[in-house]
Amino acid sequence: MKSKLQPVIFLGLLFSSAHFSSAQQQARVELFSPQGVVKQIRQVRVRFSEPMVPLGDPRSAVEPFEISCPEKGRGRWVDSRNWSYDFERDLPAGIRATFTVRQDLRSLSGNALTGTRQFAFSTGGPAILMSNPYEGSTVEEEQIFILKLDAAPVESSVLSNVFFAVEGIASRVGVRIISGPERDEILKSQYPNRQKRDQPLILVQARQRFPNDRKVSLIWGRGVASVSGVTSANDQVLPFMTRSPFTASFVCQRENPQAKCVPITPMRVVFSAAVAWADAGKAILRGPNGKTWKPEAPRREEGETIVGQVTFKGPFPEKSEFEIEIPSGLKDDNGRTLSNAGKFPLTVHTDEYPPLAKFSADFGILEWKTRAVLPVTLRNIEPQAAARMLEVAEGEASIPEARDFSRTEEVAERMQGRIFRVPSERPAQIHQWIERIKERTWDHRERSILGGVESARIKSFTVPKLAGPKPFEVVGIPLPGPGFYVVEIQSEILGAALLGKPKPMYVPTTVLVTNLGVHFKWGIESSLVWVTTLDTAKPVAGADVQVRDCAGKLLWKGATDAQGAARVGNLPSDTDLPKCSRGQWEKMLLVSAQFKGDMAFVQSNWDEGIESWRFNLPTEWERSLVTAHTVFDRTLLRAGETVHMKHFLRRRITSGFGLVPAAELPKSVIVQHAGSDQRYELSVRWDANGTSESEWTIPREAKLGEYQVYFSATRKDLGGGRWAAGNFRV
Repeated sequence: MKSKLQPVIFLGLLFSSAHFSSAQQQARVELFSPQGVVKQIRQVRVRFSEPMVPLGDPRSAVEPFEISCPEKGRGRWVDSRNWSYDFERDLPAGIRATFTVRQDLRSLSGNALTGTRQFAFSTGGPAILMSNPYEGSTVEEEQIFILKLDAAPVESSVLSNVFFAVEGIASRVGVRIISGPERDEILKSQYPNRQKRDQPLILVQARQRFPNDRKVSLIWGRGVASVSGVTSANDQVLPFMTRSPFTASFVCQRENPQAKCVPITPMRVVFSAAVAWADAGKAILRGPNGKTWKPEAPRREEGETIVGQVTFKGPFPEKSEFEIEIPSGLKDDNGRTLSNAGKFPLTVHTDEYPPLAKFSADFGILEWKTRAVLPVTLRNIEPQAAARMLEVAEGEASIPEARDFSRTEEVAERMQGRIFRVPSERPAQIHQWIERIKERTWDHRERSILGGVESARIKSFTVPKLAGPKPFEVVGIPLPGPGFYVVEIQSEILGAALLGKPKPMYVPTTVLVTNLGVHFKWGIESSLVWVTTLDTAKPVAGADVQVRDCAGKLLWKGATDAQGAARVGNLPSDTDLPKCSRGQWEKMLLVSAQFKGDMAFVQSNWDEGIESWRFNLPTEWERSLVTAHTVFDRTLLRAGETVHMKHFLRRRITSGFGLVPAAELPKSVIVQHAGSDQRYELSVRWDANGTSESEWTIPREAKLGEYQVYFSATRKDLGGGRWAAGNFRV
């Protein structure tokens, strides 16, 4: 019984499996792309569920579809299951295509096709590719928009579905289409080289004038139809902003928003749009006693005749009334008249001359032998100035931190000054003081740079303002002897005017009083310091010279010879120096010289304007003077062959070439493929003469092409030579 049932069950399984396999393998279109609405299409791709043509015969005459499309194309079999249809060009908008499976189409095995038999797509209705003016830009009140489309539209559908949404206007703003001679004239001016075969353009304009300073959106609505009848399915929104009205505004510099005009600065009338200089130049500024000022002629290129503002140059009388007159009927370059013409003539006022306490620079040098007097320019501040001198205690190496001096000491109603003298035996502090003043910002004006110094150590003296508090004058602050000084002026009047609060303002500077001139040439192997006098320019023999980095570390010291020269040995390169300021190029050396109580210094970065490259002199940008060279037995090899190399490493010195110290010799040589950056590292051993030999068997799988040999060193990679791997026969 058991043996009879097994064949029956087996036959039943075979029948069921065959029926299931036949159902699964019915021929159908498995993939059709594209479908729906698409842009920029040039090819249709179809994949069938089973082979339709013999493999290896892609030129089969079997055409699987009946095609309804106005554009020409050509179909081909990519393989036995994949078919493509290539159009002769990218399809423009307004194209609708339908692909229908032929009724007599059979698969290679003879199966009829089932499932979906018709597929369709379209390139959509006309859409905006580009606008002039560009979306997001500012437009005029009666702007004409030039729209570049991907298909020519039906004008009636444009009028029905295109409109403007304007901020402040609830209803839609319709459009009108620019045509005829007006259109031709606009296009000729905007696109003089345009060809007729270019993509279609349409010019539209709102049916009403746009208000100023409003958001405007051009809505290219869905429903715009192409000539072929295909309509756009989605809205296209282009945002714009209308320009401001044509106005004229008055501008002048003020000490604070509530103050009147500063009389020493220019007065300006600024226009919101361009104006012809021939018209704007007729503006007049009338002052006291009938005096008039005319606008300053602008600096303009030849042929340029429009301006955006007119400027009246000062200085002007202080505490006076002025009247600005604008020529009547003034128009901008688009013919608009001033919307605020009623404000003119405009009355403006000047304030008193602002308080001023100003040194000529953050740092300067004064000759000691000519009675050193530090000039400071003063105006409208306290009638007397008090200066104080401070000595640095023995052993101090750094400067004290600054603090807000006004918070701990009552400020008198007078201008105060402090003088801090850095003793000549402490040149390490000099750079710190120069950098502190250089890094001061506007926020530091209310803080004393000497605030961290104990007041008991301050020595004071007074500098009178001879002409009284109001007049503008230059006052000299006498400095008692040679040395480096930090000078600071403190004024409550200056603080009230410029800081806008009852706090003093501090104005610092630094100055070197000396009769010595220090010259420094920084070399690679050696350097030179030359010391001369400022009054006679003679060399100074026996001057003590010190070379320090910006952190104050002593690097070299010695004395000048009879020619005033000190020959310095090898100094660190700039890459080895500490960084002591914010600037990335501020690594520098401080070279100081002392002689009979006098002191002077120079910084290695004081070379602005005298750099060697400005005078076409050779410049060594790379201070590492190690040179590498490799000699090859051959420079063209096959994969699998061995390249033999001999390497030479030398240091450039004054007398020619020298050996590289053993500690600086590279430990490996790199062989790198130029095209792929594939690299191989080989160990290398150097002999006493700075030479080494190595060999490398080129792997069979190595890439062909050029290879570079270089050494991996501490500072940089040293190139050694090149060779190439290739396939060739001799």
